Amino acid sequence: MRQLLILALAMAAMAQTTSRDVVIVPTISAARGLADWELDGSGTWKVPGPFLQLEVAGTPAGPIRRPAAIAILRGDPVSDFIFKVEVRSTAPVDLAVRDVLVIFGYQSPTQFYYVHLAAKTDAVHNGIFLVNNADRKRLDEPTSTGRLIDQAWHRVRVERLISTGTIRVFFDDDKTPVLSASDKTLPFGRVGVGSFDETGEFRAVEVRGTRK
Repeated sequence: MRQLLILALAMAAMAQTTSRDVVIVPTISAARGLADWELDGSGTWKVPGPFLQLEVAGTPAGPIRRPAAIAILRGDPVSDFIFKVEVRSTAPVDLAVRDVLVIFGYQSPTQFYYVHLAAKTDAVHNGIFLVNNADRKRLDEPTSTGRLIDQAWHRVRVERLISTGTIRVFFDDDKTPVLSASDKTLPFGRVGVGSFDETGEFRAVEVRGTRK
């Protein structure tokens, strides 16, 4: 009887631990459309096949400077997470400010983080940014090399660890982060994709994290 009680307590403890785990792998298809996404901004989105498409770029507007078109994945907010997605810029290749975004920590239209991937790096391109009821704020140093230089599909992985505030961004097969920063301002939120003011496509979305 005592052994059964110990086993029951152990299983209960395990269930309590794993109940906080979140795995989200949305089915992106024309049949499902935009059902799994909450749209924010002025862009035009559609799902013509196994990918989410920002067909018409948004136009930045409003009292604070922030991305103009983002799509937030419906589901539980997460704290620690690994967010994988394949991205493709459909903006002209010769446009240095072409961009796609990976969103995380989304709590409202004026509170979230975004990873800005672009063809060039300067104060407002190719970096990690925070929107917190004010104009976007860069969290990393603008020293990385812009990698979004074509219209091919690329794999992006964002890792977040709340205890240290660590944010790391990996691109394609790179073993070291292309972007990194540390910030604890928003300890949880939902994830998503988008573009500041250009167009792009997104597929193969996978989120593994810890429920808030």
